[in-house]
Amino acid sequence: MPEEAERPGSRHTLGTWRIRRRFRHWQRPKSRDWPDVYEDIARLTRALGRRHPDTLAGRSRVLMWLTDEGRHAEAVRLAEAEVADSVAEFGTDDPGTLRRRRSLAWYRRRAGDLDGAVAEARAVERDSVRVLGPGHADTHRCRAALGRFLAENGEPAEGVRLLRALYAESLALGRQRRSETRSVRDALVAALESHGDLREALDLLDEEIAAERGTVHGVDENLGDHEMKRLREWRGRLVAKLVSR
Repeated sequence: MPEEAERPGSRHTLGTWRIRRRFRHWQRPKSRDWPDVYEDIARLTRALGRRHPDTLAGRSRVLMWLTDEGRHAEAVRLAEAEVADSVAEFGTDDPGTLRRRRSLAWYRRRAGDLDGAVAEARAVERDSVRVLGPGHADTHRCRAALGRFLAENGEPAEGVRLLRALYAESLALGRQRRSETRSVRDALVAALESHGDLREALDLLDEEIAAERGTVHGVDENLGDHEMKRLREWRGRLVAKLVSR
C-alpha cells in the first residue's frame, strides 16, 4: 500500500497544540533540552499516531535541529530508525521509503561517513531506477546526490561524468524540472571544483546566480538573501582559486 500520512483528526488537546507550536521554530527552543524534545515527540505519537502529519513534521524538525547543532551521529541513528519504520510499514520499494533512504545518505555524509553515503546513495539510486524509472524526478535527485558524494569521496572524475549527463537530461526536460535542474547544477559546480575544472565551474555558477536573481521566495525574503550570499561567496572562492593558478 502506498504511503499516506494519517489524516488530521480531533485528537489534539491543549497540550499537543502547544507541543506542535514548538516544532514550528527553525532552531530548537532553548527552553527545551533534548530529553524534553524527545518526550514531546513521544507525546505527539501517543496522542496523534505515528503517521499523523504533526508527528511526522515534528520528527522532521528534530532531524533538522540535530544537524544544525552538529549532533550528526544522533541524526544518523534517528534517520536509520525512520527508514526501518518505513520499510516495516510500507516496504522497501515504497516511494516514501526511497526518499527516507536518500535522506539517510545525506545524514551519513554530514556525519563524515562518505563511504556509507556513497553506498547508500548508490543502492537507493539503483532501486529508484527500478521502481520509479530513470527519468523520474526522485531518481534524478538520487543520481545528483550520488554524483556529489562521489566527488567529495575522492572520485571527482566519476562524479563530474555522472552529473554532466544528469544535467543535460534535466535541461532537456525544460521548465517542469527547473528546481531539480538548479539542484543538479549546484552539485555539478561542486564536483567540477573538486576536479579542478574551475573555469567551467565558474561559468555554471554564474548561470545559477542569474537564476537566483529571478527567483521569488515569497513571504520569507531572508531565504533569498541567504542563498544569494552563499552563491556570491562561493563565486569569490572560485575566482580566487583561478587567480592563484
